[in-house]
Amino acid sequence: EITSTQSVQLKEGKSYTLKIQFKKGAGINVLESDINLTGNGCTAQDKKDLAKLVWADGNLKSTGASNNYVWGTNSEYGYFYQWHKDYNGNNIDPCTRLNPTTYGSGWRLPTKNEWTKFARCCNVNSKVTIGGANGMWFLNSTKGVFMQLAGWRDSGAGTSATTWPGTFGPYQSETAGWVLDIDPGFIRVHDGASTSAGNSVRCVKGTKQ
Repeated sequence: EITSTQSVQLKEGKSYTLKIQFKKGAGINVLESDINLTGNGCTAQDKKDLAKLVWADGNLKSTGASNNYVWGTNSEYGYFYQWHKDYNGNNIDPCTRLNPTTYGSGWRLPTKNEWTKFARCCNVNSKVTIGGANGMWFLNSTKGVFMQLAGWRDSGAGTSATTWPGTFGPYQSETAGWVLDIDPGFIRVHDGASTSAGNSVRCVKGTKQ
């Protein structure tokens, strides 16, 4: 058995079997043809655009100021971060703190335009619970992106919500004051959110839209 970084000399007159295994990269990429949650106005163009992006499996869940952050699972709410700051309050996109050895590079906060398309590709009033965490599926209800209704913190970063955990889910965007606001019956992207509040962070990678 060899890896792609090793070399081997093949001998004349012998037969060899070559087995190539491709490993899935970190994150969730939903094919255009698999995006079938359209009850909130998802368009054909939304599907094309969203299929070009890779989403983190869970919400950001780390403290400190080193590039060793991780994300949680579907059953975890994750931690809460002020706009464009890591847990320690440094002015940096917190998604860039994800451990590159584990997740690769290129992770970032979603743009408000990406969130707007994402928000349309779901079915309203479809809250479910996974392992004690309330949330909603987006893009696809089995292999899509599960977004937790983690609540928020009125001020500052933290490991738990101070307001409405399990009921509402505001998520930070790249643009100050703009959030993806998930209420099971009303999903929208809007401005006016406090940049000092602690909200959930779901990272994305791919060319900005």
